[in-house]
Amino acid sequence: MNLRNLTEDPDRAIRSAALAAIESLANENSYCLPWTKINEGFRFGSERVKFANRAKGIFKPRQMSGALSVKTVVPRGNRQIWYQDQTMGGLGFDESTGLLPYDLAQGGHNDWTNQALLQVRIRDAPLIYFQGIEAGVYVPIFPVWIADFDWERGRILLSAERFDTPHITERIEIDRYYSQSSVKTRNHQAWFSQRVRAAYDWRCAVTGLPVRELLVGAHIIPDSEGGRASINNGICMSQLHHAAYDSNLLGIDTRFRIHVSKRVGLLHDGPFLEDFKRLEGRAIRLPSDKMDWPRPEWLDMRFEKYRELER
Repeated sequence: MNLRNLTEDPDRAIRSAALAAIESLANENSYCLPWTKINEGFRFGSERVKFANRAKGIFKPRQMSGALSVKTVVPRGNRQIWYQDQTMGGLGFDESTGLLPYDLAQGGHNDWTNQALLQVRIRDAPLIYFQGIEAGVYVPIFPVWIADFDWERGRILLSAERFDTPHITERIEIDRYYSQSSVKTRNHQAWFSQRVRAAYDWRCAVTGLPVRELLVGAHIIPDSEGGRASINNGICMSQLHHAAYDSNLLGIDTRFRIHVSKRVGLLHDGPFLEDFKRLEGRAIRLPSDKMDWPRPEWLDMRFEKYRELER
C-alpha cells in the first residue's frame, strides 16, 4: 500500500512533546527503561499522557487521534510468544526491503489499534518504538516511521531513517533514487548502532567515554564482509577509536585485550598520543549482560587482520 501524506497531523503538538519527554527520560536512564519509568508517562499541559500500554503493543493515548508508540515485549520465563516480532530482538529485517516488520493486532482492518497506526501512516507522523531487551525492560528508539502496511501478512514495515535525531517530528523522505540495497544498509546500521550502544550502557568500551553524541556501534566483522547486524558483532566505541579499529591501528583479541599498533608506537607527538599508547594490554569494558558480549570467533577473525599487518 503506497499512502501519501493526505493531511496534517492534528496530534503534532502532543507528539512533539512526547518525543522530547522520551529523549529526556532515555538520557536519564542510559537508554534502558524499566516499565515502571515508561508507565509514568509525560506531562502535556495540565494532563498526564501515557507513553504506552502494558497489555497492548500498539498504543494510542486517549488525548490523541493516532497511535503514539509500538512495543515489543520479551516474555517472562516460558510464557507464550504471540507475535513473530517477539523473537526478532529488533533485528529481524525484511529481506526484500531492509525494513523492520512489526506485527499488527490480530483483528486486521477492523481492529481500532491497527486503524490508529493507519492514521499515523497517512499523516506521515513519527512513532516511538519500545524495543524489549529483557522482561520488563525496553530500549526506546525514536522517531521511527511506518514505511508501508502489509495487510496480507498482518504487519507494518518500520523505517529507522533519521531515528537518532529525536527533535525532528516530520518525516524527511528517503531519496527515491536510492537503491533498495542502500535503504536496507542504512536501516541495518541505524538499528545495529542503537542496540550496541545501549548494550554497552552508552560508554566507549575502550575508554569509558560517556558522551552519547561521540559514540558509535562499531562492527567487528563489517557489513561488506558479511558481518551480522547482531549485538555480538558490535562494540561501542568513540568515533576516534572506531576509526583506529577500522584502520587496524587498534586491535582487540579474544581475551578482550586491547592492542596498539607498532605504527602508532613509533610516533611521538604529545600527551594525547601517549595516552593512546597506554591502552596497550587493557581490557575493554563489556556489557553487563554476558549474552551481549562479542563473539570470540568473530573477534579472532578480525584480530587476524590486525596480526597480519603487525608482522
